Amino acid sequence: MTASRTTAAVTPTHARITVPDLAHGTANGWRRLITAIPADAAGTPGLDGPWLPPRAVVEVPIGALVLAVDHHRAAQRWEITALLATTTGLQDTGRWSRRSPLGPREIRRLRTLLADSAHQHTARVLITPNRADASCLRCSRDLAAGEGMVHHTVDGRLLVCQTCPPRPAELPTNPRAGRCAVCQGWVATAEGTATLLGGHGDTGRYRPIHRACPEQPLPGPPLAADAWCLDCRTTVPAGTGYWRRGAHHAPGTCAAPSDGLPRWIVAAPARENSPWQRGAVRRIHYTPRHGEPQLPAGLPGGRILSDTGHMSVLAYILGTRTTGSGRTLALTRAATWTEAAPVLAAELDAALATRPDGGTFLAREVIERIHGDKGWVAELTGHDPRHGLARTFLRPQTDYDQADARGHRGVLDAWTLRPRRVYEVSRPLNPPVPNWRTVRRTLGPRARVTGEQRAYVRVTAEGDIIEITREEVDAWLGTALEWMY
Repeated sequence: MTASRTTAAVTPTHARITVPDLAHGTANGWRRLITAIPADAAGTPGLDGPWLPPRAVVEVPIGALVLAVDHHRAAQRWEITALLATTTGLQDTGRWSRRSPLGPREIRRLRTLLADSAHQHTARVLITPNRADASCLRCSRDLAAGEGMVHHTVDGRLLVCQTCPPRPAELPTNPRAGRCAVCQGWVATAEGTATLLGGHGDTGRYRPIHRACPEQPLPGPPLAADAWCLDCRTTVPAGTGYWRRGAHHAPGTCAAPSDGLPRWIVAAPARENSPWQRGAVRRIHYTPRHGEPQLPAGLPGGRILSDTGHMSVLAYILGTRTTGSGRTLALTRAATWTEAAPVLAAELDAALATRPDGGTFLAREVIERIHGDKGWVAELTGHDPRHGLARTFLRPQTDYDQADARGHRGVLDAWTLRPRRVYEVSRPLNPPVPNWRTVRRTLGPRARVTGEQRAYVRVTAEGDIIEITREEVDAWLGTALEWMY
């Protein structure tokens, strides 16, 4: 006896529907997927659910309730249609003509049509009419708003005509630059062909292909200007390398620097006052990227600052450049002992000058709030790979005795500062922006409306608070912390 196998049919749970267009002659209207009708709902504003664009192709759960409302202004009538999503499309389950958008009778009827799982229903838009003038990506014909259809694909949005023929599987020239579908090398615009991959018809995507794949293609677009290679940290001349999340030499052409010293590409701190000049020797902070080696031993001034490999070392600046966002990047190499000797001597003098004294007096830092903007005090405890300095923010004691009714003036925050510590202080500055009330109403009560003054401070042996420089802070964190305990 042969055992018989039965295959259970898979019951579809979702259906593709086309949202009805506005009726002819209507002044306005709307379509909506109804997910809930609250008990106190008395009209259109009481319904819950996402809005659906007319003429759009949408994927919704089977049994979902769609409401279509059309307003005929000349006759002052509202035409209401209730539709249920089925495997074959939308099924008309009720029509009403009223002088108002929705009434109690219609709401009671919609409650009976609403599924128990309606609160879980969602709508995924697949195709929508274009809202602005554009050109067809298939035949390049100009399309006015509403004449084309936008297909929401995995790769993005694709605008095509409603009547033009299907896209060809091959194009004689590639309309866009990209990596070759065969060798993964870079193909510039119009330098190769294109093939339709990743889908069919409207949902596919053209990928460029070399007419004749080179033996060693560039994996990215050629460099238009000189840049620094992320692999060997040397200069890549324009036109010889490629860009792929950074500049690189052509494959197989990277060469180690002749001096044998490690190199880094670092960003100058945003609050750095002294300029970064070519040929200067200065201390840098750097976190090795994934796969990069840790700081080699024996370099002048080299120290590991955290478990993540964040390090500090004396480096010689080989060159600088400014990015489009205004940041300063520097190509550096490890300094030799001869180049680092003057800087090491200056750091030793600064460390001796900032050596903790025997003071035992506490100090009080008081900052007044200005129109709600607060100050803060943070103890500096070391270096941080992301923020530059590791900070421990202190909790203030707040005094409201002299505050006005709205708290704009007279609110004082106070912190206790200890000797043999370094701190960073932020103070709000007068005056606030002229339209500070409008800024608060627009951006929220936490929006800042005043300027900010930051300073590094420490407490002297006599209990006075004095400002110190960033160089003194680095000297303290580099050496003085060892004398504190």
